Amino acid sequence: MTTRCTAHLDHTNPSPRPRTLVAAILAVALPALVYLGILLARYDGGPYLRGDCQYYYFTAISLWADGDLDLENQLPPPITRHSADVALDRRGRLVPKHPIWLALAAQPVIITFGAPGALLFNVAQLLLLLFLTYRLATRWASPAAAATSVAATGIASFIPHYVWNFSPDLFISLLLVAALLILTMEPESSPVLAAIAGLLMGFAGLSKFPAFLAVPGVPLLVHRETRSRLLFFGAGLAMAIALGGLLNLHLFGSPLTTSYDRIAVIHSDSVGLHTHRGDFDLPIWQGIRGQLLDSQHGLLLTSPITLLSLLGLPALARRDRRAALYVAGTSLAIFLFFSVYRLWSSSHFGNRFLFPLVILAALPLAAGVDRVAVWWRARRTSN
Repeated sequence: MTTRCTAHLDHTNPSPRPRTLVAAILAVALPALVYLGILLARYDGGPYLRGDCQYYYFTAISLWADGDLDLENQLPPPITRHSADVALDRRGRLVPKHPIWLALAAQPVIITFGAPGALLFNVAQLLLLLFLTYRLATRWASPAAAATSVAATGIASFIPHYVWNFSPDLFISLLLVAALLILTMEPESSPVLAAIAGLLMGFAGLSKFPAFLAVPGVPLLVHRETRSRLLFFGAGLAMAIALGGLLNLHLFGSPLTTSYDRIAVIHSDSVGLHTHRGDFDLPIWQGIRGQLLDSQHGLLLTSPITLLSLLGLPALARRDRRAALYVAGTSLAIFLFFSVYRLWSSSHFGNRFLFPLVILAALPLAAGVDRVAVWWRARRTSN
């Protein structure tokens, strides 16, 4: 029988809250100092709206300025430079290839601050992600261990390379962690919160479809006393999926046809169609080797803390076997999914598609750090 760790509830200390507050601040503040340096240096001197980022920004502007998803008057000429970066809807309009949910979430900040609002939103979502990951890690580790693991993940992974950015991968990771934090709340929490968790995880999946791989293991995280709340979670998830289906129906004529099924290949005199479904043809062992060992994108060289963190899975399993199974299963599913994706290495550094895996790895790292700390204290006491 496994129980959720309560190491952060120190009954020998009459006022543990200040210590917990300090740990939470350090979990975010230490990486924030590194991020500040990156922002002041402007990373590599290139634009923060690089690659796909600019299309999320164009979408936010189009929704605000024109009230539609027709991007043609937002796209800088020549139009052919946007080939394979936009989709063609059933009316022949160039619409977002990328899901619109990040653009909608960031729209108020972008409207207020213009293009710099995208960068401001990106930094804010990253710092919030670190804080929520810390809160989630304290489910299975002490505040000090949770803060250490989150700060290490925020600094020693490839996350710093996405500070100067407008990242959808940070966005889906934030939604997933928020959902998991709600799902692991104490039994007396409101069932309505479970529906909100379903909505958050649903929008994470709509924002990047592989995030749906985080859904099957959800029953492992729900308290046995409150399994009925899975119905509320499922209702929230279904609502998000239904909304995504309605958007697909409006744009492409079918709830099952997505923007990635109608990617516009733009020539000077014609527009063709391409689907991402055909891009999952990479031999799996080639993808596994690349995602681990590639010098520019592999985890071993770009995010070694992630692989080290996974060594903490046995420690997490000692605290909560079901949580360890969730982290291991979800991480493996995401990793293998992208192992057959031909474009897995299209990021400017590291493999941004593995952001959820990098964030989830902070949980076993926290449990491992806690385990080592307990061992070290016991060793010192015995000596």
